[in-house]
Amino acid sequence: MPIDPDFQKKVKVSEEHSGHKVWGEVKPPEKLGIHGTNVAVDFDACDGDGTCINLCPVSVFEWFEAPGHPLSEKKSDPVNETACIQCMACEMQCPTKAIKVTSS
Repeated sequence: MPIDPDFQKKVKVSEEHSGHKVWGEVKPPEKLGIHGTNVAVDFDACDGDGTCINLCPVSVFEWFEAPGHPLSEKKSDPVNETACIQCMACEMQCPTKAIKVTSS
């Protein structure tokens, strides 16, 4: 299921990770929440394809190990979301539509 574009209105921040917010329920390994705000990745929808990592011209993403997650044991973590230039390549090319780029 793709990331909910209105997740910031519907779920609360549950914790912080690598300098960014984590939204929603986190119960590893099954539920990992949405990581990031301006560049948000729904870890529960991310299939670890790596397209965003390969496409991003400013290196917003790094691999995150998620052992035991039912969809993928690695996720694209927006650890450098402040560098985002809003080219939208990651959002447009994500095969599971797990990424949402916003200006707020």
